[in-house]
Amino acid sequence: MALPNLWGLYNLRSSPFFQATLRADSAATPLRLFVGRQRERQLLLTTIGSSASSRQAVAGRPGIGKTTLVQTVKADAQADGYWSSDEIIPINAEAASEHLLGQLLSGVYDAVLANLPSASGPEVEAAQQLVRSIRLRGGGLTVSAFGLGVGGSQSESVATPPGALLLDGPRVLRDLLRYAMGQGARGIVLHLNNLENLSEADASRAADLLRGIRDQALLHDGLHLIVVGTTDAVRTVVQSHTQIRSVFSNPLILEPLALEDVEQLLANRYEALQLDQARPWRSPVEEAVVNRLYQLFRGDLRGMLKALEDGITALLGLTSAGEGVAPVGLEDLSLTLRQRNQAELQDQLGDNAWERLLAWARVDSASIRTQAQLVELWQVKQPSVSQTLQQLIEAGAVEALPRRGREAIQYLMTGTARLAL
Repeated sequence: MALPNLWGLYNLRSSPFFQATLRADSAATPLRLFVGRQRERQLLLTTIGSSASSRQAVAGRPGIGKTTLVQTVKADAQADGYWSSDEIIPINAEAASEHLLGQLLSGVYDAVLANLPSASGPEVEAAQQLVRSIRLRGGGLTVSAFGLGVGGSQSESVATPPGALLLDGPRVLRDLLRYAMGQGARGIVLHLNNLENLSEADASRAADLLRGIRDQALLHDGLHLIVVGTTDAVRTVVQSHTQIRSVFSNPLILEPLALEDVEQLLANRYEALQLDQARPWRSPVEEAVVNRLYQLFRGDLRGMLKALEDGITALLGLTSAGEGVAPVGLEDLSLTLRQRNQAELQDQLGDNAWERLLAWARVDSASIRTQAQLVELWQVKQPSVSQTLQQLIEAGAVEALPRRGREAIQYLMTGTARLAL
């Protein structure tokens, strides 16, 4: 027996508080739900259109909407004559430079097939052979929705050593880009992601990867890259080496969406998910709930949406399906999330880290702390503070704020932890 759709109590088909990235190819999370960021969108698009190739970076706190912004910019660029696909290329700091080169080639190949499924010719066949080899070895992107293309077979075994990719890859990439532009593309836009909360060592390795393929891949006419990640990671990756810094624009650092934009974002979702078009949708939460969570999460939209979904789902589970319900109020949601988040954090952290988080909250859960201040607060040695902070960050209870020059790193409790405490 199917469970009743409790969101239907608000005339909604499903939860409007999903955290998935908006995508051009998704009916469930379409890009038309995107709100705000007009200045940032235009800045990124202008840079793409101003030269034969470009390299940009988008930075900001976790959950602030960086990835969805770039997905939207790719769609804008597509409408302006550039080719792209919805694929997002991860940067694996543990891999070698040829692995990243292979991923870029795979990304361009996917964009060509996404826009010209009948693509053929020697340039496409050469790219197909290398991309198939990369994927059969487990490198590059996952096999795309477009398959291997041009008569490729996933069962065929091709052994191309990594060295061959470094020798042939730059030429194949250049020829494929020229082919795309010969077929009418103004260029190809790729999205490199996965620079979220990297350790300083991993960010430095990612910087080395980019430097290692700068001349072979990054500077080809027609290739437009947008690198995305948290502020410190992006700064390290694109500004560590003079060779990379000289070819990248200064990172675009996102500020939180304004409250009115967040309210419009939710209203757009409610309208898109309206179950019965003859009846108006109803907001599942009171306005005060959105205002309070906006303050607690300070721009972490993903964390805010998860809190709304977790809290309201738990409360709807206690509601009879046929009963009319009012929007959830702040007191009920806060109580539910406090109990839920406490249980989850205690389970993830263990007694020591939980007690240290409590000690921090007793002083001021909204306070910003350095490691030196936490040594004094917790009365433990610095290595123990570092270890505890790593646990707290991994559990989503604390985040490291972007560095300011040579100042010590500062740490702040997330909205999730503040709701628990």
